[in-house]
Amino acid sequence: MINAYKGIVVLALALLLAALLQAEGLRKQAEIQPAGFQRDVALRVTKPLVTFSRALHLTTPRHELQVAIGRENEDRIDTQVHLNLPPPATAPPATTKPKPHRPPAKPVKPLFTSAHPLRVWVAGDSLAQVPGDALERIGGAVDVVGVESRLSTGLARTDLYNWFTRIQQAPRRLHPDVVVFSFGADDAHDYMGGAHVGPFGSPSWNAEYRRRVDGVTRELNAEGIYVVWLGLPIPDGPGFKKSFPVVNRILESVARKRSDDATFVDTWHLLDDFHGRYTAYLRVHGKLTQIRLPDGVHYTQAGGDLIAAQVVAQLRDRYRLGT
Repeated sequence: MINAYKGIVVLALALLLAALLQAEGLRKQAEIQPAGFQRDVALRVTKPLVTFSRALHLTTPRHELQVAIGRENEDRIDTQVHLNLPPPATAPPATTKPKPHRPPAKPVKPLFTSAHPLRVWVAGDSLAQVPGDALERIGGAVDVVGVESRLSTGLARTDLYNWFTRIQQAPRRLHPDVVVFSFGADDAHDYMGGAHVGPFGSPSWNAEYRRRVDGVTRELNAEGIYVVWLGLPIPDGPGFKKSFPVVNRILESVARKRSDDATFVDTWHLLDDFHGRYTAYLRVHGKLTQIRLPDGVHYTQAGGDLIAAQVVAQLRDRYRLGT
């Protein structure tokens, strides 16, 4: 019996030590839980745990390991929506007689070749990876300078991963001409990174999500970067069929508003069948080909190739892509 008690004590001490060593990670896991009683309790428990662990420098080994593997900001909780440009001003009503309309001169498309390729950065949630890999395989005049895909992230839950911070950092290092974004599959939350903005799909939620999408687009455009928004694909099952169209309407409306410097790729209709329904297979070059994974959301390599081809087709409206 005494040995049993000793075993329980040793186990308890081991769990306490593990919790102290992992205190920063436990704190972030508490922060990113959905709002509610469980999150409140987790925050109360982990706050003193982090304080005590930091006082004893027990967080140092974890941090040094993260630095060594290039994930030094993994435990950082950053919920700020970093958008530097002010909201666009509403144009005042015209008080003078408008000038006669003259069609603008047709701009000369910039030429990109394999010797001078179009630099493309692909980023987003888990749906970004396969199309990004497909764009890499195209090669030639298209040079993919990076594919960043983070599971379960988006523009809503900045506490899980702050894409706004990353989007400000990446262009300075990667120098892309074009950014291809795939966001929204994991953004159907009432809670938006530090603030409740109303139920998902409500006017207030839509307005805030549109502000974020539009803000990201305008800031990249201000740096001379063209933005491609990948729409969410038609899913299998009822859940995502309610949320995906909400996000798609916002992405498409922003891209249409910024049509000189942005575009929307409609993957929903690109991957549905002749009747507008979900299908896991399409005929590609006459051959029946699996384009969707069994989860009914993600793409196969062939599905990614279809999306990449459509991205390039729309880029050709703006650029000359040679050999």
